Amino acid sequence: MGNKRSYNSELREKRKQSTINNIIMSTYQMHSEGITDIKTIAENAGVSVPTIRKYFPTNEDLFKGCAAHFMKINKLPEIYRYFHIDSLEDKVSAIVTDFYSFHEDTMELVWLSFRLTEESKVMRNSTLQNEAIVKAAAEVLLKETTIPEDRRKQVQGYVQGLLHPLFYRTLRVTGGLEKENCIEYTVQAIMYQLKEEER
Repeated sequence: MGNKRSYNSELREKRKQSTINNIIMSTYQMHSEGITDIKTIAENAGVSVPTIRKYFPTNEDLFKGCAAHFMKINKLPEIYRYFHIDSLEDKVSAIVTDFYSFHEDTMELVWLSFRLTEESKVMRNSTLQNEAIVKAAAEVLLKETTIPEDRRKQVQGYVQGLLHPLFYRTLRVTGGLEKENCIEYTVQAIMYQLKEEER
C-alpha cells in the first residue's frame, strides 16, 4: 500500500513538472513573438489561465521562469576569449560576430525585456545584464589601443552603441540588412573609428 502511494506521489510530481515546463516553453515561444497576453499563452500551452496562475501566481513569477530558461538555452558571449586574440581586427571581428549572433538568436526576447523594464524587475535585470556584457566587450576592445584618455570614454560609448542589441535590431528590422552585412559594416565602422583615434 505504501509503495502505491509513493508511486502516485512520484507520478503527480512528474505531471506537475511537465505542466510547469510546458507553460515555460509556451511562454518563451510567445515572448519570442512579442506576445505577453496570459490568455494567449494559456491557449498555446493547452492549459487554463488558473493552471498557469497555480504555478506562476504573478507575471513576474512567469518572467523569472522564462529568464531561467533563456539563460539555459542561450549562451552569452564569453569575454575572456577575446583577451587571447592579438590582432585588433581579428578581435573586433570575433566580438562583433559573437554579439550579433547572440542578438540574432534572442532579438525579440531582448526587445521585449527592454519594453517591459519599467514594470518588471526581472526584465530590468535582463537588460542590465545585457548592457553590462556589451560594456565589458567594448572595454576589451579598447584595452590595447593608444587612444588618448580624454577621448577614450566617447570612443567606448560609440563602440558600446554599435554592439548594443537595439542597434542590431534596428539594422535588421528597419535597415533590412542580413546578419552577415550587419557584421561586416559594424566591423568596418569600429575599425575605422579606432584607427582614426590612434592617429
